[in-house]
Order: sequence, then C-alpha cells, then structure tokens
Amino acid sequence: MAKSGLNFFDYVKAAFNRKLRLKGLGYVALNKLFLGLCAVLGLKNPGFWFLGVAIESTYLWYVATNATFQKVVQGELLEKNKEQWSSKQTDLLKSLDGASRSRYSSLRENCLGISERTRGDDLLTNVGNVSLNQLTWMFLKLLNSRITIKKTIDETPKNHLEKEIVDIETRLGKENANSAIHRSLQGTLDIQHRRLDNLVKAEENLKVIEAELERIEKQVYLLKEEMSVKNDPELLSMRLDGVMDSLQGTSQWMSEHNELFGMIEEEPVPTDFVPPPMPEKMKE
Repeated sequence: MAKSGLNFFDYVKAAFNRKLRLKGLGYVALNKLFLGLCAVLGLKNPGFWFLGVAIESTYLWYVATNATFQKVVQGELLEKNKEQWSSKQTDLLKSLDGASRSRYSSLRENCLGISERTRGDDLLTNVGNVSLNQLTWMFLKLLNSRITIKKTIDETPKNHLEKEIVDIETRLGKENANSAIHRSLQGTLDIQHRRLDNLVKAEENLKVIEAELERIEKQVYLLKEEMSVKNDPELLSMRLDGVMDSLQGTSQWMSEHNELFGMIEEEPVPTDFVPPPMPEKMKE
C-alpha cells in the first residue's frame, strides 16, 4: 500500500465511485444509486437511512481491504500515470523542429536498446528503466526549451538592442535632465537595458542547455558501447548509478530555472513507462 502511494481512504473512494456496466443502462455507479434509493425510502421510514449507511459502510470496508481490489486500483493508477506521461511527452514532441526530433528519436532508440540488455536482472532492469526514462524525459524538455530560447534570441537581435541603447543615451545627453522628454527617454532606456539583460541571460542558458544535451547524448553512447564490448553487470550498475547522480544535478539546475522548463514533476517517471516514439506524421 505504501509503495503505491494509496491509503485506505483512497481505496474507499475508489470503491464508492466504482461503476459497473449494466445491460441496457451502460456504466452505473451502484453505490450512489443504492444510497439514493435509501434516501428516498427513508422519507417514509427513517430506518432505511440507518440501514443504507450500515450496508454501504460494511460493503466499502470489505472491498477497500480486499487485496485483489487494491491491486486493480493500483494497476489503474499506474496506467493512468503512464498515459499522463505519454501525453506530456507527445505535447512536447509536437513543438520540436526536424533536427530536434531526430536527436530525440536517436536517444530514445539507444535508451531502449540499453534497457533491453538489462533484462534478466530485476534490479538492473528497475534501476535502468528509472534512470533512462528520466534521462529521456529531461532530454526532451531540454530540446523544447532550447527551441523556445532560440526563438526569443532570433526575434530580438542583440546588436539591435545595443544600438537602440546607444541611440537613446545620445538623445538623453541632448535633453534637459528635468524635462518630460528626458524622463520618458530614461524610462525607455531602463526597459531596453532590462531586455538586454534578459537576452544575455537567455544566451547563457542556451549554452548550458546545449552542453547538457551533448553530455546526455555522449553519456548514453558511452553506456551503449561499453555494454556491447564488456557486457559486465557490475560495470553497468556503476554506470547507471552515474546516470542517476548526473540526473540529480541536471534536475536541480532545471528546478532553479522553472521559467524555462515549468515545474519539475515531483513524481518520478514510471519504471515501466516507455518513452513514446515520434509520431509518423511528425517524422516527415
């Protein structure tokens, strides 16, 4: 129960909201239907209210503590989690350009190849999936943010901003310091300086992202090559530990720059989640 993140009340809620398919009626929430019926009957005889509560409470306790039902709920939660991750990644894939899509597809295929080689060792498989899936997810977010930053830089050429700042400073020098024109020009100059600062910061962030993308690619290539040559489980375990350590550093940097990446998810990527391939219509 602890591993799934669900508690007793989560299972009670799942049991209460459970819908069953009835012929001719479709999916029906029988618990709600039963309590509704008891509420109506209770208008004539209040005893039905107490009877309904007693029966429903007993039913919910029995179902919520049933191991089989708990496994069903846990399985549904895992599937929902995987679908959400797939949806998130697909949304990011849509925003990639051709070169970025190619880089993502190449990294994904290499990671899947490495995962295949870990099969047979449950511990390695679990650690490998967690590491490589998170690595693929971060790689995709980095690619997406790289495009966004490059678009900002391209739309606001640095040399144009610098020239505008020089022109405004020249005009400021010709105006009376107490005039309305001077105050207006000073306000514009402050805005342009802030824009230039943002642009410089964007260029610095772009360099970091480029370096991270290249590091992740080379890290995956090295892991794939070493597995092909040595096929040593201990070496693979050590390398995967290194991947996890590097993920922590990258994740921390991304968390510190949420304006570029959005909030970093607190929940890890599901261990059995397979990063989605590039949709066929996007490959063209």
